[in-house]
Amino acid sequence: MPKKVTIQYRQLKTEGLWEGVELKNMLVDVLRRQGRGGKVVAENAKLRIIDIDQDNSFVILNKLSDPTTWDGPILSGQVIHLQEGSDVHAVLQSLDDDTNEFVVQNLNVGETARVLKGALYFAIVGNHVGLIEGQQVRGRTLERYLTALLQQSEELEPGQAVILTSKFLSGDGKELSESSEITVAAVPNKGDGTPSTDRATQIIEREAARAREEGATVFDVLRTLKWAPEAIESLRAEVPDDGWIEGFFKVLIKEKKNRKKPISRATINEALRNIDAADLGLRGEGSEKGGIVKLSTQRQVETDGSLLNPTSAMEQIVNALRDWSVAGKIDCAFE
Repeated sequence: MPKKVTIQYRQLKTEGLWEGVELKNMLVDVLRRQGRGGKVVAENAKLRIIDIDQDNSFVILNKLSDPTTWDGPILSGQVIHLQEGSDVHAVLQSLDDDTNEFVVQNLNVGETARVLKGALYFAIVGNHVGLIEGQQVRGRTLERYLTALLQQSEELEPGQAVILTSKFLSGDGKELSESSEITVAAVPNKGDGTPSTDRATQIIEREAARAREEGATVFDVLRTLKWAPEAIESLRAEVPDDGWIEGFFKVLIKEKKNRKKPISRATINEALRNIDAADLGLRGEGSEKGGIVKLSTQRQVETDGSLLNPTSAMEQIVNALRDWSVAGKIDCAFE
């Protein structure tokens, strides 16, 4: 059954690299090389395994588009993240059973097996990237993986990195103006109980996946701002069991005479690329009455069980890039 997913737009930040750098061609060149044992990297997924967190969890550039098409404009693929260990936890009983409790059991899938943490799908045309994030495998994982792969292949020097900037637009689809002030919402800290309001539910649902992977909570930010531990605990104690605390933090640049200096679109697109547009606000010339959106689109993708079908996912990402190009939203050539 098809599943509706969000396809995001990203673009390689070329500043700090070299003139004429092109991500797609660079990756194709690396994939066509011989790796360990004289085997071609594209033909042996083992050569594409990287432990980017140094914790025995492995990120792999797994499925790839047909290599015979790589001399054309497009390279697409699937990145998977496998976690350490071979144990999974499950309830084996039918949920239709009459029982006072369901038993959670530990299942071992085999000593050589690894449990899938998540998957991400992407397509690259030149320096333009479309991607479908997983709940646990985000755009930041793709950046780190590509950086490690290209550094290992000596395409990037130490200190150079793959940064995939997003593209923020106003609610009516127009380019953002420069902004004098950015407001960012931190992940809410909930009380000990479960909030009962619809708004609390929406906040939790939207933030849960990112909070586990990369989010900073309100209390985390307060610690960064050097709040004393006792002050934070005092604030925490005031949060009711069925409530939560939210924080909105302003980012701005000031010059002499206390004047605000505009923050450029390029900075917004890079610095906020991994933040939900719903958690942002702009003021100054960049105020957006219709809200802020990332350049993205929703598409139907075929599934294999609970997983996205890789071929269908990559095809829809390419279609999205083509549509954005035709609409003039990105300067992307498919010739």
